[in-house]
Formats: sequence, C-alpha cells, structure tokens
Amino acid sequence: SVCKELGDVNCANTLGKPSKTRTLYAHSTLAIDADTEHVIGLLDQYYWFRKSKVKGTKDQQQLRPYEEKESYRWQQTLMDIKIRTGELSNILNICDREADIYEYMTYQKDEGHRFLVRAKENRKLIEPQCNLNQLIETAQGQCCYTINIAQRAGRKARQARITLSYQPITLAKPKRVQGQESPTLSVNVIVCQEKESTQKNPLCWILYTTEPVNTAEDAQKLVRYYELRWRVEEFHKTWKTDGTEVEDLRLQHSDNILRIAIIKAFIAVRLLQLQNMAQRSELAKEVRCTTCVKEMTWKLLWAKVEKDVLPDKVPSLHWLYYSLAK
Repeated sequence: SVCKELGDVNCANTLGKPSKTRTLYAHSTLAIDADTEHVIGLLDQYYWFRKSKVKGTKDQQQLRPYEEKESYRWQQTLMDIKIRTGELSNILNICDREADIYEYMTYQKDEGHRFLVRAKENRKLIEPQCNLNQLIETAQGQCCYTINIAQRAGRKARQARITLSYQPITLAKPKRVQGQESPTLSVNVIVCQEKESTQKNPLCWILYTTEPVNTAEDAQKLVRYYELRWRVEEFHKTWKTDGTEVEDLRLQHSDNILRIAIIKAFIAVRLLQLQNMAQRSELAKEVRCTTCVKEMTWKLLWAKVEKDVLPDKVPSLHWLYYSLAK
C-alpha cells in the first residue's frame, strides 16, 4: 500500500528491478553556534515525496515557474524559519552547491538576509566582465593557510594547504529571468583553492556571501563557517544509518514513515550533540551525564552495558556517549 502512496517515481519496483531512489526526501536545517561550534538543534525539516516525473528537456524544465521547482524548498525553508524565529538578522544561512540558485540568492539579498552559498554554476559576471571560471583562473592569492578536510565516502580525511582570494562581484541575470524585474546580484566572492597539490581532485570552493570581506581574517572566518556545514552531513549519517537507522523503516503507510522519521530526527540531533561534546572536549570526562539524561536512564544503561553494581559517582558524558555507541 505504501508503494502506491509514494507515486511512480520512487516507489519500490514490483517487476523485480531494484529501486533506484529513496522513498522519502528531507531537507534539513541545523543550527550551530558560530562561537562554540556546538550544535544547537534542528531548525527545520522539509519533507516531500516525488509524486510524478518532470517531463520535457532540460531547457524546458528550467523555464518552469520557480515556485514549482523542487529547488524552491530552499526558499520555503527559510520563510518557515523566519516565521518560527521572528527574524534572521543573527543567522548566517550556509548552503552547499544545490543552493546556487539565482532567484534564491536574490530573494535573500532583497530581504536583507545573510548568506554564504557555495557556487556550482559557471555564471556570467557583469563586474568584472568575465565568467566565474575565468575569475578563478586569474585569482591572485591574498593569504595561505592549512585546513582539515573531513572524511567522506571514497575520500580520506586530510589536511589541505589553501590559497584564499576575495573580491566584490556582480552576477548577471540567467536567461530564464531576462525581462523580469529581478535585478543583477552584487555579492562578495571568496575563492578557496589548492594550487599546489598532488591530489586527483584538489580542493576548490567558490563562496558567494553577503557578509563583508575586507581582510584575510574575514575570509578565513567565513571559510571556517562553510567547513561547519559538514555537521549537517554528520547529522544525516547519524539519522539515516549509524544512529537511529531511519532508512531501515518498513511501514505500511507514508504518514507513519513521516511520523517516525521526525521523532528519530530529534533523537539523532541529541546523539550528535553528545558526540560533539564527547569527542571534541576533554571536559566531557568531567561533566556528569545527568546534565543530559535522567538518573534512571544512565542507571538502566549501566546495568545493560557494564553489567555491574551501580557506581557511587555519577558517570561522565564521555561514558554516556560511548556506552550508547555500544
């Protein structure tokens, strides 16, 4: 029954062929404290099922109304967060390459929102008069330093020596918005790349931002903020497979899948917060676990994991996290 509810695009195949896509799609927004780099919580999750295939050529699909595109979820999510928080002036919206959408960035600029978006498209520029790839090739380094690159599927964790350059630019309108009232878009761009590397795919991040970038320190701070975007990938890993295993759900109705997925999402955030504290802070060995869980919870966990009499002293957060991992 759930197969019919999810539609033709992503339902389980009934002809013996493997399903190529997941049934439930989620767009997650994680809140992180810029100073402490700790996970605050889950600001928003936007869920959807693909009910039907989008027809037409790539150019025809591009000409569809912006509000009808799946990528509109970026703007919808931001509007929902604004309703929930009241204002966004103290929030810097950090996005990956999927958010390199002209309409989305223009909306944010018009609304006075702050953003940091990684570029994906080789956009035409009005100022300077070139395209984005040409700008990258001619960028003159303004500082060099080393960053840590996180491990991911097929890629080992490593350190990278990067060169930074930054300048103001103006993006030209894409063809699909020509003739519309949408203005040209002026932002700052940060070019972050490995220039001398033996890597097959050397690092190259191009970041658009509304934040002021007047010094190398400003640019480095914003690059660090973009590095923190990786936490949302850690959240998804905890939520989908390594923690709450939401991908293993086998239920009869899509509504039930959605309800359990939401519950597990908040559990995954809690696990991620514990992970951040346990792995990144020596204080976790000194702080009592009762700052995060009730007394009965750690006692039950102790009985299950340690299989021994209860200790006189309340265990630490460090113990709690690694005991849960077992």
